[in-house]
Amino acid sequence: MFGADAGGGIVGDVGRVKKVLLYINTIKYLKWIQILYQIRNRIPDGRKERILKRIRAVNSIPQAEPVSVMIPALDLVKNYLARFQVSGLLKNEVEILHERHIVDFTKWEVADASHLWNYNLHYLEFLIPLAAACRENNADRYFRKWCEYVESWIDHPVRDSFEPYTISMRIPNFLICMNLLQDKIRGSKLEKKLIKSIYQQYRYLLATQEFALLANHYFENLKAILICSVLFGEKDIYGRYFARFCGEMEEQILADGLHYERSLMYHKIILEDTLRVYAALDGGKEYKNDAGKLLPMIRHMADALASVSRGIPTTPLFNDAGNNVAKDTDELLKAVREVTGCSALNEQTAFEKSGYYKLYAGENALLFDCGQTGPSYMGGHAHCDCLSFELTRGGKTIFTNSGTYQYQGRLRQFFRSTMAHNTIMIDEREQEELWGEHRAARKLSGTVCEISGQTVSGRFHSFHGDDFGREIELTEKMLKIMDHVLACDRKEHVARQFFHLHPNCRFVADTAQRISVWGGGKRQAVIHIPPGSTGIIHREGDICFFAQDFGKMERKEVLEIRTAFVKRVGVTVVVEVMAEGYVCCEIKGVK
Repeated sequence: MFGADAGGGIVGDVGRVKKVLLYINTIKYLKWIQILYQIRNRIPDGRKERILKRIRAVNSIPQAEPVSVMIPALDLVKNYLARFQVSGLLKNEVEILHERHIVDFTKWEVADASHLWNYNLHYLEFLIPLAAACRENNADRYFRKWCEYVESWIDHPVRDSFEPYTISMRIPNFLICMNLLQDKIRGSKLEKKLIKSIYQQYRYLLATQEFALLANHYFENLKAILICSVLFGEKDIYGRYFARFCGEMEEQILADGLHYERSLMYHKIILEDTLRVYAALDGGKEYKNDAGKLLPMIRHMADALASVSRGIPTTPLFNDAGNNVAKDTDELLKAVREVTGCSALNEQTAFEKSGYYKLYAGENALLFDCGQTGPSYMGGHAHCDCLSFELTRGGKTIFTNSGTYQYQGRLRQFFRSTMAHNTIMIDEREQEELWGEHRAARKLSGTVCEISGQTVSGRFHSFHGDDFGREIELTEKMLKIMDHVLACDRKEHVARQFFHLHPNCRFVADTAQRISVWGGGKRQAVIHIPPGSTGIIHREGDICFFAQDFGKMERKEVLEIRTAFVKRVGVTVVVEVMAEGYVCCEIKGVK
């Protein structure tokens, strides 16, 4: 994207200047501690290797106390266990995020797999279905294979093994397996070997916390450290880190109950983390009081999740999100109820701090986004999705954002782009300057949103200097969208609206000005394109990619409505839902 020509010169100089500006505009949002640790982590001084060598030399470890982080409502449900094929695991075939590989367990790294896949491999989450199958069927072959995996991983560490984040995700998975197999491993050599390994990972994590990233990575670090401090009875560490954990919750969970990275997937992950910490503390008499301190936040997060998800069958695809990473929403809310006794409320419609708003009318449910894309110092999971929406009817999705396919690769840029979402843009101008895999430079600003009855309206200022406003009204028989665009200059432009259909629906062009929407074997809607505006149905190209699961690519159809204008334009879309569905689209230019 920013490459130079072979001989350098002007093209190369321009590319280098652009990249320098990208770094400057990214770094300026970071906290000082992030900048310090970003620099420190890039100095090849062998610090981490020395820490690891010193920790591995420790043979005397504290006595492990009984700690349970297993939550049957999450860990033993069929939908979750089915993510991993146990029959394949018996043959060293591991499927993660819809990607399957045969793993050489003397190397613990697959050259043909993506880095995200190899990273997830070291969570060792696939050990939980093996342990569950062993407990349910009492079959030795599952237990032998589980033991083989564990011993092999301990004996053959690789680079990703001791990444702070993989440690943070892996330790609870080890403990869940130990809870499931306690009758088989209690007092065994393998149990001692595993506990020693967990202690080494814990001590290494204490020395390598992810201050360079913060956000959900640092939260995962604190979760694992807190659980391990209880496990090994290290009360001095527990005291310090419980306070930090609570402080981080206060920062990361907004006043409306949602996680500040504005991803419903990460919100669910953080809620699960907090629930496991609660379970670990509630299981010991001396920690019960602290467990109780977590309850108000758990309730708040559960209420927010229940409200956002009401009427929506899958994880909403705003920012980085997918269905196959976090736990299922219904199962997570059930777990909250069983572990804490709290039943989530789902009546909230305005999430002012995070920028999400809900509208309901009959069978229609609409989720609208008009907020910052995340905390200023962490834009790694941000998408250009401001003023976008997702619409469901009768629990079935009609309009959807594009999702997230993976964190690496050519398509990462598309899935984060404005055109991947049900919003509006000018020409090729993005809302924010997102680049690389997880970087964000110049950002949008001035987000304002109001909700009143059946209407929600919002506006923002893009990093280019353009102003966008959108008002949505929803009734049982009508969806009305009114957009207003003000360019930062007086050049000729094109306003581009995007309507991404769920893969279960399709467009049929009856005439150049009349487009039908079909789904479920019948016509659902008709879109009329007025003179002077152009409707383009995209059935090929990157814009048609759809990934509601990480690692699973599908195709969808996209309607793009283009309107030429100078300086400003108003765009009104009226959707009338009748017996067989009817959509009328009207576009008006405002001079």
